[in-house]
Amino acid sequence: MLLVTLITIMAFQSTLSSPSVAPPALPVPTAFYPDYVSPYRMESHIVQPGDTLTKVLSRYDLPAECLFQWQETCSDLCRFNRLQPGEEFNFYTSEEDGQFVKFVYSTVDGGVYTFSRFDGEWECHGEVLEPVAVEEAVSGTISDNLYNSCLRAGLPPGLIMQMADMFAYDIDFNTDLRQGDTFAVHFQKKMLGENTVSGGSIIASEMVVGGARYTAFLYEFPDGYKDYFDENGRSLRKLFLKAPLSYSRISSTFTNARFHPILKITRPHHGIDYAAPQGTPVSALGDGIVTFIGKKGGYGKYIEITHCSTYKTTYGHLADFAKGLKKGSRVSQGDLIGYVGATGLATGPHLDFRFYMKGNPIDFLKTEFPNSRSIPGSLRADFNARKEAYLAELRKGTVARQNEDRDAKDKEES
Repeated sequence: MLLVTLITIMAFQSTLSSPSVAPPALPVPTAFYPDYVSPYRMESHIVQPGDTLTKVLSRYDLPAECLFQWQETCSDLCRFNRLQPGEEFNFYTSEEDGQFVKFVYSTVDGGVYTFSRFDGEWECHGEVLEPVAVEEAVSGTISDNLYNSCLRAGLPPGLIMQMADMFAYDIDFNTDLRQGDTFAVHFQKKMLGENTVSGGSIIASEMVVGGARYTAFLYEFPDGYKDYFDENGRSLRKLFLKAPLSYSRISSTFTNARFHPILKITRPHHGIDYAAPQGTPVSALGDGIVTFIGKKGGYGKYIEITHCSTYKTTYGHLADFAKGLKKGSRVSQGDLIGYVGATGLATGPHLDFRFYMKGNPIDFLKTEFPNSRSIPGSLRADFNARKEAYLAELRKGTVARQNEDRDAKDKEES
């Protein structure tokens, strides 16, 4: 298309040199006439992996010394050492003398930086274009793990973790997920032209794990508070996470008679041992205050967190604590508090996690906890209307995926 435009421009300019020849009919409205008799020749380049501006300038036989002048005139606006694939360069040279006179750099995040040459000096002008919000729905089936399966379905990487966090109170993605489980996500992303600037946020999601159906719908209250709720209007957020870390397996459960591998005696083990690699991050199970942090006997490096006046959680055998954490620190649910280790009486890296209610140890894995907040009756009709609209979008994505799967299967069989 660019070549055709250049040929049209050059042919049209040559006709203007002869007054006896009428100019040809323009293929565009007369209002755009100045653009088609531009005295500049433009060449475009889309940034590829491994590209540098120096390499690109050399490829187009343009002077590399311009780069140093651009860096000086636009150092506070853009950085040429941070090029990303998909960004665009437009180079303008004079048709009259072949001089390089303008350079336009368009970034994937909406920045447009124009370098213009006047009397041998370069000037820079920059602006940031506003991305456009676009809604989309995708769905898929778990074939290996959640992350890869969602990527194949077209869900942006950042939203995969967001979805996992949303359902973390009900689904343990370490142990519950199986091949054949399904997911559908209706989300918003930010687009600039054909480029995705950011993954945006999830509007609604549905997962079927082990035959059980889980849903999440984003809803904003009149006071500005917003969160995710299930089909019945109950907040997905519970008082506590389902696990304080991403672990490999549960090596020991809550019991009144456990043989200790180091002490060689049988005694109660009123906690859960999560086997995980050395250094695995450990998170606070819920909002609370650190009431103990330091070394404590066989627990090694140990943290104790009090949650309101009813609950307490403890974390033992840690390799280290989160930076800045101390007794009296207030933590929020999901905050980093330490790292898995093998300090104290431990045969290998794992987290000794214990849960107390009113001072008594209880089996955390067998305890149900209340939701954080629910949709009040006064907002239920509005919530239900939005929920139905979201479900319709999720089903569109699911039907599209099923059709694609069927077409692919038919192609294989033929």
